[in-house]
Amino acid sequence: MIINGGSRSGAAFFAKHLTNAEHNERVTIIEFRNLAATTIADAFREMHAVALGTRCELYFYHANLNPRADETLSESQWLHAVDTLERHLSLINHARFVVEHHKVGRTHRHVIWSRINAATMTAVKMTDDYAKHQLVARLLEKDFGLAGTLSVKDRGAADKRPPRRPKTWESFRGQLSGVDPWKMTKTVTAIYRGSHTGSEFAAALARTGCTLVRGDRVHFCIRDEAGHLHSLARRIEGVSASELSAFMKDIDPASLAAPSTKV
Repeated sequence: MIINGGSRSGAAFFAKHLTNAEHNERVTIIEFRNLAATTIADAFREMHAVALGTRCELYFYHANLNPRADETLSESQWLHAVDTLERHLSLINHARFVVEHHKVGRTHRHVIWSRINAATMTAVKMTDDYAKHQLVARLLEKDFGLAGTLSVKDRGAADKRPPRRPKTWESFRGQLSGVDPWKMTKTVTAIYRGSHTGSEFAAALARTGCTLVRGDRVHFCIRDEAGHLHSLARRIEGVSASELSAFMKDIDPASLAAPSTKV
C-alpha cells in the first residue's frame, strides 16, 4: 500500500480534484464526521471557518491511501486503515471526510482532516509525517495480508531503491498545468542517458521546451513549458547526487538563468 499526503490550504483545487468525475469512473463520498456539511465544498468552508480563529494557514491535512491494483479492501478494512493513519497523525476525532475514487479497476481513498483541535483551537503539528505514512502502510500490509511495497528509503534485495515518485503536490500541479511529472521524468531520464556532457544535455532539454536554470536550494532545476520548476535530480531516475554533479561539471550554475518564482 502507498500512503502519501501533507498539510494543505488549496481548498478550491482539492474540492475540484476530489469531485472530478472526468478522471475517475466513480467518485463516492464515504463519510462526513464531526461536520455539519453534506458537500465537499461546504466541508472545506466549515474547516476554514474554524481555522480563522487560529494562526494556522495550512488548515487541513490531505492523505491518499492507495492499495495495489490487484488488492481489494473490505469496508471494515478501509475504516481500520483510515483510523490507524489518523491515530499515528495525532488527528483522533478531528473533523474529517473521506472520498473514494475508482478508475481502471483500481480503488483508492482520500481523507481530509481539519488540523484544528476544536476544543483548544490549536493546530496539530504535523511532524515526521512521511515516516508515519511508511509505518502505517507497513502495519496495514501486515494486518490485511497485503504484498509489501518498497519505499524510496527502503533497500531491496539488490540494494537498490525504487524510482522516486513525484511528490503529491507535484502530481496535483501537473494536473493543472498539463505537464505530467511521471512522463517528464521518463523524458528527462532518456535525454540524460543519451547525452555525454551537461552542455549536450541542456541543449537536448531545450528542444523539448524545457530550460535548465539555476536553483535556489539545489544547483540545477528545470523550468517546464508551464513555467514551473523541478529539481533536476528528481526528474532523473537512477542517478546519485555525486554522479549528477560529475556529469554537470562543465556547466557553472551561476551562468544559468535565475529560477522563476512560479512553483
